[in-house]
Amino acid sequence: MIKLPGFSLKGNNKIFVGFNIGDSFCQLSFSQDGKNVETVSLTTGEEDYNIPTALCKREGVNQWFFGREAAEHSKDEDCIYIDHLLSLARRGAPILVDQVPYQPVSLLALFIKRCMSLVTAVYSDRVAGVLFTAENLTYENIGVLKEAVSLLKLKTEKIYFQSRMESYYHFMTHQPDELWRNGSILLEYEKDEVIAYRMESNFGTIPVVVYIDEKHYPMPGGSRDNSADTDYELIQLDRTFANIAREACEAEDTISVFLIGAGYNDVWMKESKKYLCSKYRVFQGSNLYSKGACYGLIDRNLGEPPEKKNIFLGNDKLTANVGMNILSQNDETYYAILDAGVSWYDASETFEFYIQDGNYIEFIIRSLVGAGDRIARITLDDFSQKIARMRCKLYMESEKLLIVEIEDLGFGEFRPSTHKIWREEIPIN
Repeated sequence: MIKLPGFSLKGNNKIFVGFNIGDSFCQLSFSQDGKNVETVSLTTGEEDYNIPTALCKREGVNQWFFGREAAEHSKDEDCIYIDHLLSLARRGAPILVDQVPYQPVSLLALFIKRCMSLVTAVYSDRVAGVLFTAENLTYENIGVLKEAVSLLKLKTEKIYFQSRMESYYHFMTHQPDELWRNGSILLEYEKDEVIAYRMESNFGTIPVVVYIDEKHYPMPGGSRDNSADTDYELIQLDRTFANIAREACEAEDTISVFLIGAGYNDVWMKESKKYLCSKYRVFQGSNLYSKGACYGLIDRNLGEPPEKKNIFLGNDKLTANVGMNILSQNDETYYAILDAGVSWYDASETFEFYIQDGNYIEFIIRSLVGAGDRIARITLDDFSQKIARMRCKLYMESEKLLIVEIEDLGFGEFRPSTHKIWREEIPIN
């Protein structure tokens, strides 16, 4: 098999950081030249990328360990070990550490800061931006990550988020075309299942639309320590994965197969490895998501070429344009607010406008997935003023739910603001 490549970076450019954050472990990749990407390794000269998502505090003193060091001190009698920091931050309940209550989001922020120091200790304040990628970018996860990052006071305002599926897309589009243009498969093996991501392209559109299908396969026995299994169990594990690989890869044309995850082990991968390597170009590694996050940040910060060749439409993308008709110089015109194709967690806008002779506001929802155009009307209950200035805030709580908040700002010296807020949920089909 071919290992995912690493690079040695030189130069004096800004640093792009891709941060793959999970509840069990994290990884950091970075680029200094906007082209090549390197992953932080905990062991010099080895592909030792996984940083446990954990902290550890020594009792009675202000000494904190993170990641690998935290795990190593977890058994010490005078140390307090805290892991699964992302889940703790999402729950929000204070954590008692050495008789002191800590907000879990502040512990998550401390962990992220220590991880970032693995890059910033070398490159100081030259970080151009950070892009976080995670397995489940729910509204709650995005919220705690944004709050944690805000506590860090990073010297860059360019903080982004994207799904791991989109990180796969960005990683692949920075590889040679022959590896993905005609079909690529990512097989991620964690715990007791294999997740197959199939990347395909529609060449009938300009730019080329790239989409990724996801399918889950049960993988019994994957959580056990393979070294303790019997030969028969290892053979069964190998056959099970070989059957999954055949079904996932042979459905359509496939050129390349990428294997990532802690479940893979050369002890049992006999038949499956032989099958895959005989038919496809096979790559194995663990840092694809963090590298894809770094490439995604590079694509955002360096800008798009005049004619973008590819566009990714994932499950987390906004599938409709959102706008409204307004009066500008006595002419009615369309005002675009949110654009289809952006990730739902990046889709937000705040603006001010005047409302006159009415108590409702209409938004135009123009779907790109066959639902057509529709009008979403928001009625401002108990509002009866002749004219008023309003502040409107739009944001998404998921890929299918748009939130609109409208605040009464009054009308200058003629009427003070009530700051009343009307809130409406608008489904996006």
